[in-house]
Amino acid sequence: MSTAIENPILWQERKWHWPIVGLFRDLRVRHGIKMALAGTLALYLTQVLPLPHDNWAILTVLVMMTSQYTGSIAVKAILRTVGTIAGALVGVWLVGDYTSSPAIFLPVFFLILGITAYKYGQFGARQVPYAYYLLGLTTLSIVTNGIATPDQAWQVGIDRTEEILLGSTVALLVSTILWPRSAREEFVAASRESLETIGQLISIQTEAYAQGTEPPSKLEEIRRTIPPRLSLLRNLLQAGAMESTFFAARLSNYNAYLSSLISLFDGVLILGRWHRVDATIVERLQAEIELIKQAITEEVNVLSASCRPDETLPPSSLQVAFGVFIKKIEELRDQRFFATQSTDTAIIFGTHFAAIRSLRDELINIRNVTQGLPRFGQPLPEAKPNWDLLPSIDWFWVKVGIKSGLVGVITITLVKWIHPPGATALPLMAWLQTVLTRPFMRAGGTGDRGIFQKAFVGALILTGCIIALLLTTPFLANYPVMNLTLFAILFGLGFLTARTAGVTFWMLFVYLFVSVFVGLNPQQPVASQNIIDSFLGLIAGIFIGALVSRLIWPVLPQRLLRDSLLDLFAGIRAMLREDPHQEKIRAQLAIRSVEAQQFIQRIRMHGYSEKEKASLSALVRQLQATVPRVGHLVSYRKSLPPAAEPLLKPMLERLEIEFHQILDTFSECFRQGDCRRDFPTLRGAVHAMDEVVHDIRQGGILNVHKVTEPLRMLDVVGRYHIIADDLEECAKLIRQLRIDRYRGDYAL
Repeated sequence: MSTAIENPILWQERKWHWPIVGLFRDLRVRHGIKMALAGTLALYLTQVLPLPHDNWAILTVLVMMTSQYTGSIAVKAILRTVGTIAGALVGVWLVGDYTSSPAIFLPVFFLILGITAYKYGQFGARQVPYAYYLLGLTTLSIVTNGIATPDQAWQVGIDRTEEILLGSTVALLVSTILWPRSAREEFVAASRESLETIGQLISIQTEAYAQGTEPPSKLEEIRRTIPPRLSLLRNLLQAGAMESTFFAARLSNYNAYLSSLISLFDGVLILGRWHRVDATIVERLQAEIELIKQAITEEVNVLSASCRPDETLPPSSLQVAFGVFIKKIEELRDQRFFATQSTDTAIIFGTHFAAIRSLRDELINIRNVTQGLPRFGQPLPEAKPNWDLLPSIDWFWVKVGIKSGLVGVITITLVKWIHPPGATALPLMAWLQTVLTRPFMRAGGTGDRGIFQKAFVGALILTGCIIALLLTTPFLANYPVMNLTLFAILFGLGFLTARTAGVTFWMLFVYLFVSVFVGLNPQQPVASQNIIDSFLGLIAGIFIGALVSRLIWPVLPQRLLRDSLLDLFAGIRAMLREDPHQEKIRAQLAIRSVEAQQFIQRIRMHGYSEKEKASLSALVRQLQATVPRVGHLVSYRKSLPPAAEPLLKPMLERLEIEFHQILDTFSECFRQGDCRRDFPTLRGAVHAMDEVVHDIRQGGILNVHKVTEPLRMLDVVGRYHIIADDLEECAKLIRQLRIDRYRGDYAL
């Protein structure tokens, strides 16, 4: 009897654990299937309708399937339709009216491609870039195909519009219906994993502090897992803002969350200095520290736990634990315990009190921000203030726009007056290479690093493709074989690129190969010369795009790293000055610090050693930690006790002046590419501040006040100590760098 009952249960277990079920849970397999289905469906529909050039529908599918997250399908469809129709009208107008007037045609064509490329990547444009991208792509397509026969411009425009709209629609439907991915939910899941890891660090650090021991060796191993998680969140910000209407509508909330998460991570790093606190203080506060540890652990567990979108978070006990901590300190003060401690010991304790306070504040802030993140199926929460109300010039994309317009003019000139082989593929390859691979340097791409080597390797691969197609084209004349081949190619492409944050050179390379492969229409006899010409056009486009991209404002990781570091130095100065929109500055600097770590990993050149890489990573981590610490300093420096402010404030102002001076020196180092120099020292100003604190304690100025008054003073002084230590450490790390060996990288 028991056997008869157990068999169905065991069968169900085997059914649910069937290997193929687990296979479909793999993101790479899912994305491969989605891309393959979308491509074959687009090919089928172009044959049924029929449309004359199915390769354009396939190419549109491939590019659009890079956007893996669903948002508002209606908004995407409308924007892509508007962009395609507008591009068709502009292309027909240009070809029909100005082909015979190069002096008008070429400058106007340059402006159109330049403006569309700029607007495609301009910061803050959200989903609108799709409309601009399709406007530029459709215009380029119609001009390329219609310039030889201006009288057919309208027919080319109609055909291209239908093909691009078909490809966009298929890509949108497949992405939305089959295993849809939500940037909102993936950001929440990834942020919980990061928070859980940071919680482990907090638990280990507070345990070591409470017991008066050194943190275990595994602590550093856990720390190293945080930067990749932050990079994932940064990439989700970029992808979600462009692909999801709901994500873009509350982008300020996501930025605030990432900034608070980095601040919390910084608080953990400060806890690593707790072993410096006098053991007698730790012993007196051990029970209260344990209570705070439990409250922090409980709060992290609540914030990192999975919950339903409509579920309210349980209440926090952080404030209660912190209140108990303050009460214990007040008792010790009344017992004259702190009066027996030296000034240095008091300042160190104040530093760690500030760290505890910052942890509490950031966890409370993360709780508030978490409840403000949009969730699937729920109304949009209240948005944080958005400061990007006025348009601003993004100079990075201005340069990209100029290069894209130049590439378009060069290639169309060649097509019109030189008549190279593969004329229809040449402008497309060069323009897409110039535009699509530019923005994703910040999301894991390689930019223009080694682009000529890639172009040469790509040319060799395409030559091999020519030989392979010459041999296999007769076998592809069978329609099922053609579809199976296309399905296999697209599945492999989707499988390998599922976790890629943007469009790399090799992804674009495969996109154009598939487009040309389908455009040859091997189901019918194909002349050998057509195969050769089509791929020669791709090869020429690769080298033209590489030439313009690499020689004019090249996008190189070491240059982007320098720009990110300069932004970090300037942003820290702006925070110290209390420039407007402090939250915006903190969010931007949090993103810059994560991007800088990505750039460090992508520098490959002579003179860039592993030691140099480690020093740069340490510098960026130090600056990443400094940003929230400066933010906390700016928030709390106004809370000096009135009785101590006249004596202490001049010393703090002097120290801030020296903060600005050393930050200016850092900026000068990276602008000039020379780090071997002497940096201003902060020790004199720090010592003068400590002397004033000593005089205040000796004079008993704050003894008649509540315990919170001397704690407020020590809190502020401790934060100045932290910033001074951070900048001194940055100076030490910068002095070790040899960026003069690799900052230029003019090798092609």
